[in-house]
Amino acid sequence: MSPDPTTLLAYSTVLFLIFGLYFTAAELAHGKTRKAFWYSSPFLAASVSGFFFTSPFLIPGLWGLRIGAVFMTLAYGLGWQAIRTMLGRRTCLKAVLIVCVVSLAISASAASSGTRHVVSSIVRMLFITGFHFQAARDLLCSTEKQTSAERLLCRIIAFYTLVYGALTLSTPFLPEPLGSQPSTVWAIILYNFLVIIEGIVIALAMIAIPRERLAAEHHLLTLQDPLTHAGNRRAVDLWMEQNAGSSHPCVLFLMDIDHFKAINDHHGHTAGDQVIIAAVRASQKVLPQEAKFFRIGGEEFAALFPFTSISHALELAHRLKKTFTQDVKNIGERGIEATLSIGADIRYSSKTLWSDVWQKADAALYAAKGTGRDAVVLRANDTITSPPFAVETKKASPHGG
Repeated sequence: MSPDPTTLLAYSTVLFLIFGLYFTAAELAHGKTRKAFWYSSPFLAASVSGFFFTSPFLIPGLWGLRIGAVFMTLAYGLGWQAIRTMLGRRTCLKAVLIVCVVSLAISASAASSGTRHVVSSIVRMLFITGFHFQAARDLLCSTEKQTSAERLLCRIIAFYTLVYGALTLSTPFLPEPLGSQPSTVWAIILYNFLVIIEGIVIALAMIAIPRERLAAEHHLLTLQDPLTHAGNRRAVDLWMEQNAGSSHPCVLFLMDIDHFKAINDHHGHTAGDQVIIAAVRASQKVLPQEAKFFRIGGEEFAALFPFTSISHALELAHRLKKTFTQDVKNIGERGIEATLSIGADIRYSSKTLWSDVWQKADAALYAAKGTGRDAVVLRANDTITSPPFAVETKKASPHGG
């Protein structure tokens, strides 16, 4: 039994109608009217196109086919807009409508065959290729970190850009709807297959991407301190686990706000929160851009950044401490007097465990507290260096932890 092109088109028409109604209902249920329109519109436009192709009695003759073709072009353009909406970008509906009007005008001036018909078919396929190219470019240039579904969608659309680009070049030689020659059953089936597969993939991606993004946001929240938006203790543990094999030397700062309980008791918890935030902002001002900063306790922090030299690490620590002390003086009407104690260690190679580095930095912080606070202590191996608070000075080994 040979396949019936009309039946296949009817199936795809119903499928796209179902997808359109699904996105309408799903987004409206969450009160997202704008997304409901943009997410459903490409599928609804494709289903309208299918109705014209499968129901010639609606508008008999060439005009029914022309309107069906322009609605299919519109569906691709609206698909591009749905992707822009998903990425949080402004839509370009006017550009899509202009393209569709031009496509219809060119088609209206052409007969069912001849040079104008070939030109009309090339222009329509060129517009469809352009919509795919723009959608792929928007996905590729997305500033946000892409989810796996977004990466897959980008690859699929890039693949279809190449397919439709090839069809554009081959339009004069292929049968309709792939080209401009008289239609054949296999051409209708192949085109219908391409459209259905792309529609299903895009629909599934549009369902998966918001869920993956939500899961990523929840994961980020588990790694983020809600007050300062810096990483938390779980985040620093994850960072060390991911960088356990790194051979690049790294400095670890452990910091503690001195007498923080007294600050809360005297100035209130709101002012105390501002002091904690000031510690994070001071680190952003002083530490290298590639530094990682974490809040690991109530008034305790950790920072990790590439090691260049011991003198540079000490300089940064003292600048950080000084910047913090100056910044907290601007909190409230009278300002706050607060200081910072810093203990540090250096991890020279992957042979040293992060737990050992953390333990030595913690011991250095304890030593800084023991000097009377408001101090910096750097411990590299068995060396404790603390200009101007020299607790103990020995020559550091370049192979230590």
